[in-house]
Amino acid sequence: MIPDDPARPQVDPRLLAGEGRERELYELLCATGYVPEEQVFGDFCESLKSGRAWLISGTRGSGKTAFPEALASACNLTMCAVAGRQGLKQEEILYDWDREEQEVWMRENLAIAKGLPVDEQSEFLEKARKMKWQRQFLILGEVGLAYDLAAKAAHTTPTDPPPVLLLDESDKFGSNIEDSLLMPLERGLIYIPRYEGGCIGVADWESRPIVITTSNDLRHKLGGPFISRHIYSRFANPTLEKELEILSARNPKALSAQLALAIKLLDAVRGIAGMEDHPSIRESIDVAAAFVRNAVESLDHNSLSRFFCYFVKTGEARELLSLQLDYLLAMTSAFHPVIDAWLADRDKEWVNRWPQLVGQISG
Repeated sequence: MIPDDPARPQVDPRLLAGEGRERELYELLCATGYVPEEQVFGDFCESLKSGRAWLISGTRGSGKTAFPEALASACNLTMCAVAGRQGLKQEEILYDWDREEQEVWMRENLAIAKGLPVDEQSEFLEKARKMKWQRQFLILGEVGLAYDLAAKAAHTTPTDPPPVLLLDESDKFGSNIEDSLLMPLERGLIYIPRYEGGCIGVADWESRPIVITTSNDLRHKLGGPFISRHIYSRFANPTLEKELEILSARNPKALSAQLALAIKLLDAVRGIAGMEDHPSIRESIDVAAAFVRNAVESLDHNSLSRFFCYFVKTGEARELLSLQLDYLLAMTSAFHPVIDAWLADRDKEWVNRWPQLVGQISG
């Protein structure tokens, strides 16, 4: 669990969406440096208004995990997170009992019972056995904790916002974990056998955790019942304009030349035949940040190879790109109608670099 900051005010994103203040929520997200695509953000708002969890799929580095992190930061919400992995067990994410403490409890009560009259011992021990299923012996996993925190927030005055629950890389969960999540996703409750309270969670959908589930669509095909409990979105690769907007937000100190260099370079890399693992928006952000740190505004053969480490993931890919240095350098210094037009709108001095833009702007 990542707690909220008690020194900062909290914002309830579900309340903003329900009141038609989606733009305000969008601006809060953008202020963190995360700039969501409008359609994707619209899907998220629908999940908030419907009370459904939100399932987002897409390639690695497309910003899936970063979205709930940005949401929690922007609205100052507690975030609980489950990272998908092989061998994940239900008791790790939902609940378990502290067996050791329960044994200590019973040993202590057995000792007390021995000192009682014989006719009172049976009733005393029966009560002790029931009490070993009290809340004090219950260990909540991240999912159980999120629903419990949501229930507590719903009973505060005034009502506190619910936490964010991130179910990350759900394609690694497996069918057993998916099945264990069906009830809380649908009913907002986690039923616990023998527990004195019966269940934890909150049935009112407006008070439930804000659940965001991600999938890389790699390991395991998600089951229909699990998917049906979600609003679904696909994180596609952003347009060049959106990518520039994201790079600018994530690197506010970047010069236009550095933004142009980063995106022209990676756009050229993505166009090379034979590259199996193309750079994502994650690599774009890293490369632009590296150019800012190193005050890089132009590249040559030596410096270009130096920055391969940010977006080349295999030895074969490095060898391939090493044969394309002249092409890549030419692309970083060539006019690009989309990239340079976007930068010219941001930086009026950029027009002076490219006479081609004068006609476009005046037209």
